[in-house]
This record gives sequence, structure tokens and C-alpha cells, in this order.
Amino acid sequence: MRKSWLVFLLSISAYVLAAPVELKVNLRVGNQPLQWGQTYQTPQGQRYQIDLLKFYISEVALVRPDGREVRVDGLALAEFKRDGPTQGVSVMKLDVPAGQYRGLRFNVGVPRELNHLDAGTQQLPLGVNSGMYWAWNPGYIFYRLEGTAALPEGNQKWVIHMGTDAFRIPVRLHDLQTRRVQINIPPGGGGIALNLDVARAFEPGPGGVFVDWRKQSLRQLHGLSPETSLLMSVVYFNMQSAFSLAQ
Repeated sequence: MRKSWLVFLLSISAYVLAAPVELKVNLRVGNQPLQWGQTYQTPQGQRYQIDLLKFYISEVALVRPDGREVRVDGLALAEFKRDGPTQGVSVMKLDVPAGQYRGLRFNVGVPRELNHLDAGTQQLPLGVNSGMYWAWNPGYIFYRLEGTAALPEGNQKWVIHMGTDAFRIPVRLHDLQTRRVQINIPPGGGGIALNLDVARAFEPGPGGVFVDWRKQSLRQLHGLSPETSLLMSVVYFNMQSAFSLAQ
């Protein structure tokens, strides 16, 4: 009986001490803030603009100094549209105990148990109205990046639509070995800011393969066809290190 009361009191204490935290994202191209309408260049010299970015964040956890995790339920859909803000955009609200943490982890994508439900019965940020659902393939688009390439024949639209369970992107921004990563959540709450370098998607992969928009077939990159699956794997690998904690 005494143990049950102790567990109950600890649960109440954790609830009372929970502090509100906003997870914010800054979009970057390299180390510069992303600006809508600005033309950038890939490492291969192809010029492009970013028009749209949407992605799911799920399975968030803050990591304590002893390695234990404070897990946060729920998922959020981050959305960045042309002419909208790209810096300090709030993408998810958390309630976590105040204290010191050594970083956080999360996944970009939809957990498997939600990814295969009937989308017609789900509410936002899931569901068919999210703009993140393939009508021709069961499951959600986890990471949707779209833009325009400046090619010799004229401007051409391109898309990167990453999904399926195999392409849920793990992001790990914690460090238990040193004290370089520290997140302080005061009792009154606060924010955690992340940088996302969207240009990492265009870094070359093994053998120098890259997203070459001169090839029409590579302007619709979804990774489910034999012709584009290798390049989607390259994008997936690069995106695992595209997020960082903002200083």
C-alpha cells in the first residue's frame, strides 16, 4: 500500500512540475537562413529555389544526464510555405519536467502503428486533408520538399516525397559523453530551437550520385520506383544529420 501511494505521489509531482516547452525550427541553406525566392546552388552547380516544406515530427524524447528519457506523446506536422516565416517557427508544444537535459531525439515521420490506419478516419495532422497522404500508396509522406530548378530549357518543378516505414528519419541530438550539449528547461518553461539545413538533401552520395534535375525522371523523387530508390536512400542518409540544435 505504501509503495502504491509513493508511486501516486511521484506521478502527481511530475505532473505539477511539468513545464511548457515550444519546439522551434529555423530553416537553413548551409549556415544561412533560408529565404523564399532566393536562388541557391547545389554542390553540382544546379540552381534551385525552395517553394514548400512539410514534415512530421514524432516520438520526441528529451534525454537526461543519466541517459533516461522523458518521452512526449503525440506528433506534429511542421509546415513552411512560400512567403511565410522560416525562422523560429513553433512546430510542437511539449510538457516536460523542468531540469537539465543532454539533448533530445525524435523521428521525422509517422509511427508505424499510425502510418497504416485508414487515413479517411483520421484527423489532422493526419488524414487525407493533411496534404501528406499518397492516394496511390498506403501510408503518409514523412518529408515533403518541393521547389523549382533553373534549367537551360526553363524553370522546372521538382519534388522530394519521402515516406514508407523504411524512410522514417531518426534524428539524435544528444550527447552523454561530454557536456557540450545541454538543454535547460526552467520551471516556467521555455523553448528548444533547431536548425534544419534543407540543402543537405542535395549532397552527393556514394559514387558521386546526386539529384540531377536535368533528368525528368528525377524531378519526382519518391523512392518507391527502382529508378529513384537509390537517390532517395542518399537523401535519407543526408537528412539524418540535417538537424542541429541552434546555439
